[in-house]
Amino acid sequence: MTTTSSGQKLSRSQLRSRIEKLPRMRIAHLPTPLEEMPRLSAELDGPRIFVKREDMTGLAYGGNKARHYDFEMPHIRDEDYDTVINIMDYHSNNARMTAAAANKTGLRYVLILKNAAHRNVQGNLLIDKLLGAELHLLDQFQSETADDYASKLKEKLESEGAKPYLVQEHLFPRIVGMVGFVEAGLELLDQIEELGLQNVHIYGVAGRSLCGLILAARNLGLDWKFTGVQVTYDPPLDEYIFDHNDDIKELLDLPATFSHADMPVLTQYVGEGYGIMTPEVVEAIHVAARTDAIICDPNYTGTVMAALIDQIRQGNQGADETVIFLHTGGLPAVFTFADQLAGYSEG
Repeated sequence: MTTTSSGQKLSRSQLRSRIEKLPRMRIAHLPTPLEEMPRLSAELDGPRIFVKREDMTGLAYGGNKARHYDFEMPHIRDEDYDTVINIMDYHSNNARMTAAAANKTGLRYVLILKNAAHRNVQGNLLIDKLLGAELHLLDQFQSETADDYASKLKEKLESEGAKPYLVQEHLFPRIVGMVGFVEAGLELLDQIEELGLQNVHIYGVAGRSLCGLILAARNLGLDWKFTGVQVTYDPPLDEYIFDHNDDIKELLDLPATFSHADMPVLTQYVGEGYGIMTPEVVEAIHVAARTDAIICDPNYTGTVMAALIDQIRQGNQGADETVIFLHTGGLPAVFTFADQLAGYSEG
């Protein structure tokens, strides 16, 4: 076992107490299962592989962000906001799950979707509509000034008597996902111990959820290893996560935080960018589905699964390690890419 970089190690109860000081409402269905993928391991002649099923959190088709909203929604509500404004891409899981969480909380939800005009109403966009989000579908030109569009919309709503919370203007939404996954780390530790797993190596999207697990490991003194997989070029990872390592440390009063050294990031699997499936991702989605019936999404978990499969095939993954694949959800996007996925043929 290792200790935190500060030399101080927290007990589980001490770490949990830091989370419990924050206002909370129970939205996510927890705990999520930790499930073995023995047929994938056999297919790859690789190490034992498990999947942490964050796709089973229960909120509008599930996903990692349900853990975020346990804390984010009461934070917004307790500040007396009555409306949430969110700017996202038309593929966004965040957009869909924020809509669901806003409904659970009784908040009005105004959603500005970039690159969404004239798109087929499918996948996450369909769920956005079903959930009653007030949609502003921007074309490619309008999307370049989406922040300005949102600011003007916020002013308009304020003039009408609303009190809107524009998500992109606040710090808390940038770090709250880490909070939820510090708790997920405590949950995962119990499951790992119950199964008697050793030499844990966690693969996931290089993002806030993985950082939350790193925070749990570092502050509990665990020797878990982590590999992040880059799935988009925008925003840069420093801006998205690493620049907030002190913010989360301060929020939770932690003795240790995370750094670049804690999460090697694989950058070679992004392809042309977010929302554009590579052939490797198409294959990975099919392989995971036909072995252990795990459905990955085209934008996030499919890319991580493609990276994991490739790393094992290349012999870059330790055979004596226990791999845990962090499944962060995103399943409605599968239907947006139906033609590409249905057209796959093995070999």
